Amino acid sequence: MNQSSPLEQIRIQKRYELKWGQKTHRKKELDRNRAGLGELEHSIGVIEHITEQEIKGLAGRIKRRKRCDPLDLVRLSYGFQQSRENIAHFIRTTGAINVIVKELTGHDYNLQLLAAECLCNLSLGDDVCCEKIANFAGTYLIALAENPNCRPLQETCFWTLQNIVGSSPKGSKLLFSQGLVVVLVRLLSSVTEQEAADDIILTLELALNYEQEIEPATLTQIVQCFVGRQLHPSSLRLLYKCYGLSSTALVCHDSSSSIIRQCLDFLFSVHDLHLPTHAASILLSIRILAYQASAGTRQVEEILRYQLQKSVLKLSLLFNDCAKEDMLPVCKEFLWLLGQLHSNGGACATTAELLQAYLAYDNFVEAICVPKALL
Repeated sequence: MNQSSPLEQIRIQKRYELKWGQKTHRKKELDRNRAGLGELEHSIGVIEHITEQEIKGLAGRIKRRKRCDPLDLVRLSYGFQQSRENIAHFIRTTGAINVIVKELTGHDYNLQLLAAECLCNLSLGDDVCCEKIANFAGTYLIALAENPNCRPLQETCFWTLQNIVGSSPKGSKLLFSQGLVVVLVRLLSSVTEQEAADDIILTLELALNYEQEIEPATLTQIVQCFVGRQLHPSSLRLLYKCYGLSSTALVCHDSSSSIIRQCLDFLFSVHDLHLPTHAASILLSIRILAYQASAGTRQVEEILRYQLQKSVLKLSLLFNDCAKEDMLPVCKEFLWLLGQLHSNGGACATTAELLQAYLAYDNFVEAICVPKALL
């Protein structure tokens, strides 16, 4: 039996995470959105189980009528969520998906939202199903995701796009050809609300799994979107992924000075909080800084100079606090960062002088307490 590639394993893991989101946060949000749709609020409460026969009947009916009633969309949506078999029966009814797409592109906001929810749950199907959604509805989903004025509709479209990009190589290629990545980068450069930014970032993060479809210049554009902005866990994930996929040129880009300062600011901001809660984000910040420190003396100087300028948090203190919390993976990466600072810090006279000045402030060589498990 062939072993799955690391890339395929990542896609499978992301798919599980997305499906878990479907069963928890997503259902709650969609029920909240539907609650304002008049008589549907009561009708939804009595829907318990949608059979395969009902799905076939609904698919045939909307195809004949060439339109969907709100309750039809709700019943289909629940049916898609309940089983993959329901999805398979619907998708085999040629032309039925076009009727849902027609409602998605109409002028009735309530029907648009219900149609978007329907496609979102339909996108939990297989690769063929996702490819059909991308083919018939991709351009509309991308356009609606670009509109921040209808947040519930925008959010639902993002969920659908994430389902497709997270699980369907063919569907993803279709979305890329329709301009998905270009739109996402443009949105990321101007977004102001963190909730919307998280949706954009997750979609981009999933898109980067298809690195052969991503232009190297796009990675630079993504990193540039974060320059001068406060970093959050989602943005650290995407930044780390960009650096991991890029050449040294991106690490040495003009944006590196700002990213270094922002990563250090993030570490300052979480130091007084419960560190284990933020372990993943701390780890990513340290890895990004280590990427920078290993690239050259200019980046090492930026780290040391900013640390001295701020004089807010000693690296040795943060390391020891992480060690006290048994955050071994973080400590291991931290040792790599400190090693890069120390070894590259002596590469030239200017950097060596700056390193000595920093060690006078924070002598991490002697001050850190390495956990026994790492020795």
